[in-house]
Amino acid sequence: MNMILLYAILIILLEAIAEGLLKKHHLAEFIFKWWMQDIIAIGLFCIWFFTIALPFNGYYVPILKLVIGFVFVRFMIFDLVYNLSAGNKWNYYGKRKWYDRQMNKLGSWGWFMKGVLGIVGVCFLMGWE
Repeated sequence: MNMILLYAILIILLEAIAEGLLKKHHLAEFIFKWWMQDIIAIGLFCIWFFTIALPFNGYYVPILKLVIGFVFVRFMIFDLVYNLSAGNKWNYYGKRKWYDRQMNKLGSWGWFMKGVLGIVGVCFLMGWE
């Protein structure tokens, strides 16, 4: 069970650091369109899900818990790691994307929600009830 969580965190960190460094060093001519980042995120999730999570523990943890757990853990750590690797403040949110505008409106409640959902996601990936 711990391996599922460990590999999920490693894949999320890989994606966040890579995107943050690309954004930091190629700000004006960012090489990916917005939809390409979504395809990469979905592709990395599929790699994690079909090669690690499903074969390793498909009979013990329901598939829906694996998916929700990954999404919640990603929600918890992606923005923080992305901001730090892109050279932004750790709690920075932009102004253009819908997600960023909603998180700006929520303020500290958004970070509280990230913490709570992240803990739930860790529990799901660990197989705890």
